[in-house]
Amino acid sequence: MKFLEKSQNKSSGNELATSASANTEIIDQIKDPVKLSYYLIQATNDRKKEMRYRSLRLSEIDGACPREYVLGRLLDLSYWSSVRFSNRWQMDMGSVLHWKIQNDPDYFGDKIVGYWKCMACGYPRRFGVKPQEPCEQCKAHPRVTEYDEYMFRLKSPYRVVGKVDLILRVAPRVYRFGEIKTCSEDLDSPVGWHVAQAASYTYFSRYDDSLPIQIDRSTCYLFYFNKKFNWKSPTKTFTIKPTAALIDPLKEKAALITNCIKEKTLPAPLVNCINNNFAKGRASKCGIAKECKKKFDMGIEAL
Repeated sequence: MKFLEKSQNKSSGNELATSASANTEIIDQIKDPVKLSYYLIQATNDRKKEMRYRSLRLSEIDGACPREYVLGRLLDLSYWSSVRFSNRWQMDMGSVLHWKIQNDPDYFGDKIVGYWKCMACGYPRRFGVKPQEPCEQCKAHPRVTEYDEYMFRLKSPYRVVGKVDLILRVAPRVYRFGEIKTCSEDLDSPVGWHVAQAASYTYFSRYDDSLPIQIDRSTCYLFYFNKKFNWKSPTKTFTIKPTAALIDPLKEKAALITNCIKEKTLPAPLVNCINNNFAKGRASKCGIAKECKKKFDMGIEAL
């Protein structure tokens, strides 16, 4: 086949066998199934991920450091992080399950509504239930039309960005947000930062008017899909109420970041970072800890 490697010279059968033996000598000596996987899958290559500070990501709002976001935004900083294969595999498995749950009618059926996009030509089709007819633009079969998550990015009154997994029609003309999470254990209660994420989507999206429907913001849902076999409860759904007690601290953090960016002032570092000289704990996972420490040591409070 023309797309496969071609030998520059014609070889006899024996020569081809010798060549193949030489080419596979290293791999055929690998007996450890883990090492063989790493050799074939290229699992030793970390995935590089760039971190930028355009807006406060609501998926991270619970643990976000205001100083990091403000400093990163004002100085236009970024950094690259490495994602190991073990973590990458877990993340990718979650992404695949997300896609399956959103696009397979066996899960939410006609309860799921939102934007849909033709993946054959990229045409944004419409808002509503999944189209059952060919694409209006390229006539591709509806099976290549996929769910396009609702995303909002605000500059005022809060500089935040969010991307919602699901919009569900739970009753006639009643629409609520849903967030999909995958897990490997049977949870008795939702994870705290997941609750903050789902609730913040429900609250902050009120400042975006791009949706053609009215969202019921009194309630949203957290869906946990267990990746391990569980005959009794492969999935659990938790009802989240964005109460003032839950939302007010998130609003305060978003307001602090937004106002500091506007006024070009720096929030104080986290106490844990100061106590550990910006080297351990939370600071060890911060991509701009050195710049943060430099500004703190110099007593710089505004840029």
